[in-house]
Amino acid sequence: MCGITGYVGTGRASRYVFEGLKKLEYRGYDSCGIAAIDGRIRVKKATGMIDEIEERINLSELPGCIAIGHTRWATHGGVTVENAHPHLDCSGTIAIVHNGIISNYKELRKELEKKHRFTSDTDTEVLVHLIEENYKQNLEEAVINALKKINGTYALLVISSEEPDRIIVARKESPLLIGLGDGGNFVGSDVSAFLAHSRKAIPLDDDEYAVITGNSVEVKSIITGKKLDKDILEIELTEKAAMKEGYPYFMIKEIHEQPSTITSAQNIYPEEIHAVAEAMQKAEKIYLAGAGTSLHACEVAEYWFSKIAGELVVAVDSSELENRAVVDNKTLVIGVTQSGETYDTLSAMRFAKKKGAEIGVIVNVIGSTATRFAEYVIMQSSGMEVSVAATKTYTSQLSVLFRLAIELAKLEGKDIKVIEEEFDSILDKVRQVLSIEEEIKGKADSFFNVSNYLFIGKGINTPTAEEAALKLKEITYLHAEGMSAGLLKHGTISLIDENMATVAFLPSDIENRAKMLSNIQEVSARDGRVLIISQGKVDEDEVISLPDTSELLSPFIFSPVFQLIAYYVAVKLGRNVDKPRALAKSVTVE
Repeated sequence: MCGITGYVGTGRASRYVFEGLKKLEYRGYDSCGIAAIDGRIRVKKATGMIDEIEERINLSELPGCIAIGHTRWATHGGVTVENAHPHLDCSGTIAIVHNGIISNYKELRKELEKKHRFTSDTDTEVLVHLIEENYKQNLEEAVINALKKINGTYALLVISSEEPDRIIVARKESPLLIGLGDGGNFVGSDVSAFLAHSRKAIPLDDDEYAVITGNSVEVKSIITGKKLDKDILEIELTEKAAMKEGYPYFMIKEIHEQPSTITSAQNIYPEEIHAVAEAMQKAEKIYLAGAGTSLHACEVAEYWFSKIAGELVVAVDSSELENRAVVDNKTLVIGVTQSGETYDTLSAMRFAKKKGAEIGVIVNVIGSTATRFAEYVIMQSSGMEVSVAATKTYTSQLSVLFRLAIELAKLEGKDIKVIEEEFDSILDKVRQVLSIEEEIKGKADSFFNVSNYLFIGKGINTPTAEEAALKLKEITYLHAEGMSAGLLKHGTISLIDENMATVAFLPSDIENRAKMLSNIQEVSARDGRVLIISQGKVDEDEVISLPDTSELLSPFIFSPVFQLIAYYVAVKLGRNVDKPRALAKSVTVE
């Protein structure tokens, strides 16, 4: 989850690195720091958000043309200045920043403490002392020898005042890209760290490292030491894509971008969709693996593959795939991951690949680990999403998965012309939902005034209820639970009182609509308060009425509503909407 960046060249390195750290804020963090070389290594670090600690960092005290920086999200050790990165060796001549987890750090630390002085509780500090232990005359060799002794994951940047013209970087199961610039080179957790200065990037793969100077980049294998020829990616994202464009928060901007991103997903190359659909047709078992919001998109899609294509496709929490899935060489596993770096989803894909399964991925970030790991890649094309809470990327994933279900149905010879035509009109209906934003805001202000919420749905809108609850709790810090309406009477209905409000998603389908209305009456009979989000009109007091569409497409209509509700409740409560506490955009640790 941490963000790391570095620069070496002819410019003022600490300023480039600080700028990169600000661009990586969305990854989530609780402290940050910078190390620069100017004859000796100088380090500045502090706890808190960058805007709060800019004066304490004091870039004027960090001169030099080489620097590395880090925003930390605590995994080992509390949120303290001592635990913040960068970390130094005993002599203060080597500095490192690290994203990942060293799983054997306790054993290593116990041995190293006999000769080295530790100043933090982190697993990372083990690495810098291992490098110190192995350092003779060559920093590159010392880093590689140290890495061969650790178990775990890392994106690692290392500098030494003994070799002040280079950064050694290495990667295993944690994202790292090198940016090629004029007069200097960059490195970062993702391209946003250096996008303002470089449009050319080299993504490192697992078990690779690089020696970066101001005018050269040399990539090698950690295992063999051999030089590697790497492709250079041309980055098409613009800086404008990461700006708020007049909106108060990125989240609300990205909610309003959904008509555009759904359009982009509808226009993805049909060849990509067709190739994955063919692989699905051939496979005996198919799993969709995702985490968080992506998992909810997979759960919606499970209904589509069943109802539209007549195929059993199982949605599974990627962190549990190894425990519950039957995977062999007749299996297809499709990872769904916005960043392409989600640890649990990558782990699920790796596990499946070792079992002989074919691997596909639906992803948003070109050059990410997932894109280089899978046999089949579909880029969801939703552009950069800065806010931690996923909005436009969710409906983009839904769009891609819906197209995949349609394509598989066609291969199976099914007539799906009606539902396909209706999908073509979904954009207008999403725009209609966004046009009633003020009404939705009014409900957010008046209805959401307790601390506990139930979101209920039926059928394909059970995962809609789950995603709505996730949105509310992740940015408002209020307790929320999403579930099938049918489960209410199996225990949860006992919670209904004046402190528990219910939000119900009422579809147009006659049978499920009748069942939902019955569940709503069960809540009301116990003096529970209910907000109904309905396709079409309904005779109740608390209602948000939406355009009608088939139940299969209703998740597209409901999504902007619960996203706007969560947003306006969070704003009302004074939350940091784009950067909720303890959360990160890309979860790259276990």
